[in-house]
Amino acid sequence: MEPTATRELSTVVKQLMARQLYGVLATQGDDGAPHTSIISFVSADDLQSVIFITPRNTRKYRFLTARPSVALFVDNRRERADELMQVIGIEASGTARDLIGSNRNRYRDLFLAKYPEMAEFADSEDSAFIHVAVSRYDVVDHFQHVMVLPVSPDHPGAGVIA
Repeated sequence: MEPTATRELSTVVKQLMARQLYGVLATQGDDGAPHTSIISFVSADDLQSVIFITPRNTRKYRFLTARPSVALFVDNRRERADELMQVIGIEASGTARDLIGSNRNRYRDLFLAKYPEMAEFADSEDSAFIHVAVSRYDVVDHFQHVMVLPVSPDHPGAGVIA
């Protein structure tokens, strides 16, 4: 993918990740079956990190700590069939981990800038701040046009794949 196209794709990803309030997180269950959960999330400007909060007593938390490879799906769809070709979907793939200590405080501020109404949930001792180190974004537009945006700009997998 040309540098200009990579920058443009990066801009699309940044804008969509910033605008959308919810995404669907996919983890892997104990039996290997996929498990999905709706989450509120925030994405770092450099696109290398996605942060969300979850209670530690959930299947989601148990699954992602046991098998940290996760995917987050975010899109801009509305419930209008005539807009199918304008829908953009993004899958952010990466590795999740529970943030502890000073990193938690730094990401707390970032998260609460987007979701100030979630302060009590964020400050609960039962809540875990999860950091996803994103390795790549798969971006789908025009229903079937797939592009890959690796987090590292010199990654050989950058470009259109379908």
